[in-house]
Amino acid sequence: MRRTRLKEINVIQKSIHDIQWRIGLVYPNSYSIGMSGLTVKLLYHLLNQHRNIFTERIFFSASFPGPPRSIETGRTLTQFDLLAFTFQFELDYINALQMLLRSNIPVYSKDRTSDHPLLIAGGPTVTTNPEPLLNFVDVIFSGELETISYKFLEAIIASKHSSLMEEVLSVPGFYSSQDSGKQVTPIITSNLDDVNYPTAQVRPISGQRERKGVLDGYFLQVARGCIHGCHFCLIGRIFRPQRDRSFDRLCNLIDKGSRETETNFFSLIGSSTADYSQIKELLNYLLERKHKFSLPSIRVDSGFEVLEIISRSGLRSLSIAPESASDEVRFKIGKKISNSQIYNFIQKAEQNQIQELKLYFILGLTSDPVSESHEIVGFLNNLAGSCSSLQLNVSITPLIPKHGTKLENLCVNYREIQTGFTVLKQEMNRSIRQKKFPAHWAAVQAILSIGGRELTPIMIDIADDGGSYQSWKKNLEVEPIDYYLEHYCF
Repeated sequence: MRRTRLKEINVIQKSIHDIQWRIGLVYPNSYSIGMSGLTVKLLYHLLNQHRNIFTERIFFSASFPGPPRSIETGRTLTQFDLLAFTFQFELDYINALQMLLRSNIPVYSKDRTSDHPLLIAGGPTVTTNPEPLLNFVDVIFSGELETISYKFLEAIIASKHSSLMEEVLSVPGFYSSQDSGKQVTPIITSNLDDVNYPTAQVRPISGQRERKGVLDGYFLQVARGCIHGCHFCLIGRIFRPQRDRSFDRLCNLIDKGSRETETNFFSLIGSSTADYSQIKELLNYLLERKHKFSLPSIRVDSGFEVLEIISRSGLRSLSIAPESASDEVRFKIGKKISNSQIYNFIQKAEQNQIQELKLYFILGLTSDPVSESHEIVGFLNNLAGSCSSLQLNVSITPLIPKHGTKLENLCVNYREIQTGFTVLKQEMNRSIRQKKFPAHWAAVQAILSIGGRELTPIMIDIADDGGSYQSWKKNLEVEPIDYYLEHYCF
């Protein structure tokens, strides 16, 4: 076990005599954001399975203008044989281009030579719509890596530094960015019990106080995929069906993870954790060993049975996602949950000593976001009046159409959403804490989500210009909201 300058544990180290290849695992956002999720920890583990391949983590820093450097050894991007970019959010595309520019690596794949690292891109946004990145990266990976991760590493070794791209393209799920018309079936892990999962997870032990509870814990993925299929959701589009880890496997991971990651805090991961068939047994197993845990947003139609256990755990906060305040709208987007079910669940949560409730809403699910805002205000003000002991925290995000989902062609009126945000600010009960994702940035994300290679020169200019919202306005020559409405609303 090695401790880095960041004071992390479980940082992987290898003998310099064994290392034949170096992979830069690039998460094009901050360290705090990257390490507060499972993705980096899982990929870091999988890509370090081969003794002759050393994978190091690289994050984006807006405050550091120089060439990005790896956490483990301080290497720059140019000092790696291969750069594996993982994209969870479309807005990170510009960060990735800035990282290339700062490293003096040509951003166009056609301008790079064998002296440059091979660039691979993967992640959910790339799996559904790789088009905005096809002129920048060399290879696209589609799907989930676990089942073919070792084949990928063996392909790198087999290339002997002379045919790297050819060998990588021989592995299922990988295809050339110049072969975008090829139909590639995303790789899906059918049995989560059969694949490698990190028990000694890399994590910081100090220096990140603002996210300490999350960053210091063990990430336990209970299930993957979703059985519900909400029309706006990317997970329901590319990671179906839902697959559960067995109870025995999860218990094994809890015991080893607690010991090897040196923690008693577990972040349960899954799009619908409360739907797990043995969720009560799992939570009781954690409590019996005096572990603490956190849950992601849970569905109110399947979460009743865990409320009593949550109460016994000492957990006093929960998250739910009504998405809309209207039964009609909610049912139309495939979320078959009624307001009465939500109210009943919240009342039951309050009876089980829940003190803080976070609610997630999406604005723009209809052509009249202002009316949606009024409905949200009425819903939440009624809730604040009837559940006075609960602190309500509300997160409201404009709809961002995702390529391949049932709402990808829905034209979102982001200007009306801005007006709706004003309604929420002025009319909502002051005791309710509001957090809103800005509508103008949502329009930018929508452009990247459903756009294509026509964005290539614009993205480069924006990255070269600093990546700010003003850079977007300047290089689009109009407000991004207007650009979206003109080019992607039909």
